[in-house]
Amino acid sequence: MAKRIILILGGTGLLGKALMESCPKDVTLYATHLRNLPAGFPHNPLRRLDVTNREQTQRLFHEIQPDAVVHLAGVGSVDFAEKNQRDAWVINVQGTQHVVEACGIFGSKLIYLSSNAIFDGECPPYHEASVRQPVNYYGHLKVEAEDAVQSSGLEYATVRAILMYGWHYPHARENPVTMWIRLLRDGKPVKVVNDRYWKPLYVEDCANLIWTILKKGKTGTYNIAGPDRMTLFEFALQAAQVFGLDSTLIEPVPTNYFPTIAPRPFDTSFLTDKIQAELGIQPVGVSVGLERMRLNRPCKETSSDETN
Repeated sequence: MAKRIILILGGTGLLGKALMESCPKDVTLYATHLRNLPAGFPHNPLRRLDVTNREQTQRLFHEIQPDAVVHLAGVGSVDFAEKNQRDAWVINVQGTQHVVEACGIFGSKLIYLSSNAIFDGECPPYHEASVRQPVNYYGHLKVEAEDAVQSSGLEYATVRAILMYGWHYPHARENPVTMWIRLLRDGKPVKVVNDRYWKPLYVEDCANLIWTILKKGKTGTYNIAGPDRMTLFEFALQAAQVFGLDSTLIEPVPTNYFPTIAPRPFDTSFLTDKIQAELGIQPVGVSVGLERMRLNRPCKETSSDETN
């Protein structure tokens, strides 16, 4: 039996890394990157792609002929999107439109990565059919991109993830845990918001969900989050404990301590009954996810960028 051909758009980000490291043996995997390859990138076939370029996107699809596409490419920073709205729209919405069009031409299934940012955080917990009311521009972009996917007529699945953490490639964009580890190891104080709630998601669980959706041929929308509801301050304290770092350097602050950042919803906790019932996915709690990070830490852990 011929192997399925899967194309990951945005393969150098946190989730792209986890997907590549957990790729099933019956898959021929391709991935794309936008800028220079990060250090430590594996040997997998790779292509440079800017999804905002319609012709380039279609040429790549013609070359690879993917059975399914996992669309992760885009601006991942809420604050960058708020401050650079036109650029963020071109990348996150128009880029998604180009991917949707190419999937339609070449008959590819589409897995689209969305976000908890589509919800206003006022009426948690949120299920897949909850009303989408974002409070920042990044969330509005995710709603518009979701609509482009859902109205496309494609075979698709939308995966909504929340606050993913794990090891990224060196010099790729940080997540809260890797940032806290870096700062605390340098003995620097860390101010962390303590008035917003999250359900942190270990990145390997999100990768497992996507591979399971592809294996079982599932479609539709799936919310995924870890089981533990907590503030970022509480999360940072647990990270410091697991990695043996000085928790006294961590100071709780209100969101308005950071006046220049985009608005954040109060509590976008997800209900995850659907992924458990349909796919048998049960994400791990924060203590387990952090311990897995500790046991599998790379030789070097660094720094940041805005897109994958």
